[in-house]
Amino acid sequence: MRRFVISTIIILGGFSYSCYQKDIAPLDQIDQQRPVQQRLKGESGAVTDDTNVHYTGKYCMVCHEQTPQNGNKFLKYEEDYKQLCRCHYRTAARDKHPSDVEPPKEFKKRMPKDFPLQKGKMACITCHDVFAQCRDSKTKDVFAGGPNFLRGGPYKKLTTLCYKCHDKTKFKKFNPHKQFDENREIIARICLYCHKKVPDVTKDEFKDVTLIGDLEPLCMRCHKKADNKTLHARHLRKPSDKVLARIKQMEIEFGIVLPLNDDGKITCATCHNPHEEGVIPAERAGAKGAGKQHRHRLPGNICTKCHQM
Repeated sequence: MRRFVISTIIILGGFSYSCYQKDIAPLDQIDQQRPVQQRLKGESGAVTDDTNVHYTGKYCMVCHEQTPQNGNKFLKYEEDYKQLCRCHYRTAARDKHPSDVEPPKEFKKRMPKDFPLQKGKMACITCHDVFAQCRDSKTKDVFAGGPNFLRGGPYKKLTTLCYKCHDKTKFKKFNPHKQFDENREIIARICLYCHKKVPDVTKDEFKDVTLIGDLEPLCMRCHKKADNKTLHARHLRKPSDKVLARIKQMEIEFGIVLPLNDDGKITCATCHNPHEEGVIPAERAGAKGAGKQHRHRLPGNICTKCHQM
């Protein structure tokens, strides 16, 4: 849970939103200073998911019902930021920081006074000063917190932002694949890093275990570099009938399991065994690959086992 919170708050860096100021000219100048490939898209047409509605006064009414005045922002959707920031919920759906939740008392004691809550709960504006683009200030001040309006920014490390609310002493790196203690007993709390309940390793099959979420984001919480590699990303899909037949053949030939998710798609765990050697009894198909290089479930050149090359 700790790793989830600390990793997902980093993804919160993708949030921002638009607002209005009568003297908006400096913000338009900002866009002209940006590289051509980064300039706003579709300004003269309809707003789409690819339209950057920020740093310009042309899209104020995407979020506002009318011109803000006297402290009233006249926000749409009853100030529901999941709707106001909906574009970012679509594009950052993998690991958003929790929002619309009331932070614990110990968090509130540490939170800076200029990190506002929305009706006592976390919202996009808690960490993002999205109104910076609306204020009558010098152009450079709009970017004071970086391109994502991070409060107190810019930051060399985004974890610096995290520790404004979270207790740094409680966050230590650990390996969720290290699943035995010094007495070779399975550490139940490590299992719960991915599972809703501790599986019975003596009899449970892949279809029997319950996970706290989809496999891909569970793995990408730590293995983000793998997500950027074309080789890995191309595999996260349904296999062709030909490849599926090969997968079934390999399972029989090597006495292993190459599990697909509930939608029949290949996942990280299809090829890589996430368990430490010995967690699953060696005689079981689910044990194969644990302890091997890259934890490959199949021996040798794993690619040629499913693909004819």
